[in-house]
Amino acid sequence: MIRCQNSQGPSSLFAAFAAVGFLLIGLSQAFGQNINTQNAGPTSGAKPLNLFVTDQRDNETITTTTDSKSAVTNSPLGPPSVTSLDDALDLVESTADDQNAADGTSTGTTPTTNMAGDAVVTTTGQTTTLSQSEAGTVAGDDSEQSVTIGLRKVQDVGLAAIGVRETQDGSVRLDELIWRGTPASKATFLFGNGHLTSQSRALSKLSLEVVAREAVPPIGANLVAQDLVRARLDWLAAAGRSHDLAVLAKRLPDDDEWLDWKKWLVEYQLMQRHDGEACATVNIYAAETLDPYWHKLRVICSAVQADTSSARFGADILEASGVDDPVFFTLMKEILNGVDPSEVDSALVEPLHVVLMDAAHHDIDLDSLATLPPGMAQGTVALRYMDTDARLVSTFDNLEKGLITADQASKLWRSAALPAEQAVTALTRHHSGATSLNAALSWRAIAADKTPLRLLFINQAMATDISAGNGLMMLPLYAGLAREAMSFPGLDVLESVTDGQPGSHVMAQTHLLLAINDPRHQATRQATGQATGQATGQNAGTSAVARDASTLLLMLEGESWNARALANLGMWDVLPILEATGITLPDVEWLDLMSESLPNGGDYTNLSPVLMRALTKASEKRHVAETVLLASWAVGDTPLHRVNPQDGARIVRAMDMIGQAATARAFAAEIIRAHLLQMFRRNTPSMADFGKQLALLSEAPVANLATAGSAQAPASNDGSDDALTSADASTDTDTGIQAVSTTVQQNGTVQAQE
Repeated sequence: MIRCQNSQGPSSLFAAFAAVGFLLIGLSQAFGQNINTQNAGPTSGAKPLNLFVTDQRDNETITTTTDSKSAVTNSPLGPPSVTSLDDALDLVESTADDQNAADGTSTGTTPTTNMAGDAVVTTTGQTTTLSQSEAGTVAGDDSEQSVTIGLRKVQDVGLAAIGVRETQDGSVRLDELIWRGTPASKATFLFGNGHLTSQSRALSKLSLEVVAREAVPPIGANLVAQDLVRARLDWLAAAGRSHDLAVLAKRLPDDDEWLDWKKWLVEYQLMQRHDGEACATVNIYAAETLDPYWHKLRVICSAVQADTSSARFGADILEASGVDDPVFFTLMKEILNGVDPSEVDSALVEPLHVVLMDAAHHDIDLDSLATLPPGMAQGTVALRYMDTDARLVSTFDNLEKGLITADQASKLWRSAALPAEQAVTALTRHHSGATSLNAALSWRAIAADKTPLRLLFINQAMATDISAGNGLMMLPLYAGLAREAMSFPGLDVLESVTDGQPGSHVMAQTHLLLAINDPRHQATRQATGQATGQATGQNAGTSAVARDASTLLLMLEGESWNARALANLGMWDVLPILEATGITLPDVEWLDLMSESLPNGGDYTNLSPVLMRALTKASEKRHVAETVLLASWAVGDTPLHRVNPQDGARIVRAMDMIGQAATARAFAAEIIRAHLLQMFRRNTPSMADFGKQLALLSEAPVANLATAGSAQAPASNDGSDDALTSADASTDTDTGIQAVSTTVQQNGTVQAQE
């Protein structure tokens, strides 16, 4: 960092003389105290403070006896020589540090003293020999310990403890002692080698809370405080947790080594329109440095605070001084001069430019959005001028990271200003390439369809997303569309038309989807259907497989054991998962059950045996943070339906042992839902059979379904645009199905052959 050099005036000279005066006063007081202490005699019990002779301890090995009353330290070194006032000052400082460290020791335990100011841990009743590099951590059991922290490391302890006090959803799952018993070296290893699981929302959510939580730091954290904080920041950034990152970044020291995070914080605050906080920081740095970055930010602050004259003057100065940033100057001209938006070279766009583009009401496209670091993901929701594709992809990414809810994602996708597109066209494109943009466009087109055909489209879209690994994420979104479609007229005709055809059980698949998403909702529908005696149409009860799926999931919520559901679904393999959640199994003849339904014996992946043993050991010791991070690391990128149920059960038990019962059951439910979604995918017709269904529907007397569905569909109140509400609401008898069905069948046949 380049800092402006200011000349020292009379006030600076006065301050310098005053400092020297106070220093001399302190020396005289210290010297006088030394003389008084020595005159007090040996009965005073005070340790003499000699400015010119001191006992230097061995810096390589510290031998400490910590019995009930004494601590003995021997050193072969003799007293150093003091030949100048500077030597005396240095000696006073080091001796005072040692004395203060000794005075700050907890009662009942006599600590060692470390001349380097590092943390020293002593265990009552033991004799411990530590090398200087090991003086910060004593590994072992959780016996009584006391910690002495040299004054030079106090700021590092505070740095290691920074974090978020409350979770973003307001729930409290962890306390401040999550690192109790875990040495800092192990925490550093976990952060450096482990990673956040991409498969389990329950484990990743708890892991990120561990990373972000304000807590008592691990043992010896003052020795590696900066490494720990950097690792935590990197984890949160990779997960896109912008809000938590901002909390930590605000509490970082104003040192050059944290300057990049200070820059990130200012950009994030501007993106969130926290102009006051951001610009206060910008003004401080701009007054101290010639770095063009801060002066460009100062120009932006002047512009957003309506000080156009200062902004224009600052921009002119930067341009005249040779600052090479054409994107910055182009966008500033749009803001200050009101010129029409011009093309911006996306190859030159930087994160700061994206913030400026939003302020200039300039469209932010996908290429520009991609320049933002991962740590900005959560903050992109606040950007108002993203183009449609960028908004759709940003929403998908935030949903994938768990930064927004399914309800929020549906509202953002529905509000996208796009021309109407037939659902079958979007679905075919999505099946050909399951990208985030195609997934969003497919969902939006299906949401716009107000006919009973929506149920066929939902089944196909879900099957595609399950194959792409996004089944659990898209489940609540498509379940919401399915619930809405269940109120459309014409469902009886839809079921009768597809009866007897390959993959024809459209309603059964819909019921299964609803049961997987919300077993209690499906159980209610089942009871209603049985009570009214209605077996088909929008008031129909659930299918048999949906009833079994609901029963299986409800067992995790405390419902009674039901072997029949497991047998009917052929899911005996998940029995260890159910047992791990605490379900009491009855005393039955298990061989009789096997004669009715043999275990599936699926193709499972064994998680790392080393990590699983470390997980079990950490949970038995109640090392909360360590257990959570090990579980996340162990699962990693393994699809949940591939996780060996025995390993899944061990993770469930480990979460339960550290007091995270809610996470244990949520993880168990995720595994079972993953298995059920694979069943849903297998039961969904292929694209070739889907094309045949569409062809049958185009020939059947259901042409008026489009008109009826559009006329009686419930009105949307989520702020959708006009183009959305009219999409696919054509009243023509030819709904376009016949024109596309041939292409769909051909694509399905080719893919089947490949």
